[in-house]
Amino acid sequence: MSTPDQPVPDQPTPEERFERAVAGLRELPPTGAVTFRGITSPSGTQPGVVVPRGITATSRDLVVATAGMTSPGIAVVVVHTGRDVGPVSAVPQAQEVALLPGTVLYTGRFLQVAGHTIELIEQLMPTDDQQWASQLTNDAVAQLMR
Repeated sequence: MSTPDQPVPDQPTPEERFERAVAGLRELPPTGAVTFRGITSPSGTQPGVVVPRGITATSRDLVVATAGMTSPGIAVVVVHTGRDVGPVSAVPQAQEVALLPGTVLYTGRFLQVAGHTIELIEQLMPTDDQQWASQLTNDAVAQLMR
């Protein structure tokens, strides 16, 4: 606790906290995973590329990601360079996988699975000629939805 004679230590700004969080996440090894989110793109969204500026949280556990299946949507997120935050999480059973800012995502593909509308979101990866490409084949998508 500070006293009138002692200066209050400088507190980091929100931007500094965010940058520190991203730097910390970059220290974790990249991991590929099939994860989930409890929110989707708006209905009727056309497929396209989205590049989030923030940290995107996903979970390997569908129930966690959808708050017990009560969330407004279900997205299956295929990540290639996510960061498994379980080892540093206060709640490791949440099985969270974070996507770093700037991750290139292909969104807006909606599928019907067991009576639910599911959005398939995929992290695109750069090719040798610096293009962004999907790694999922039609067979892989069909298997994933099963």
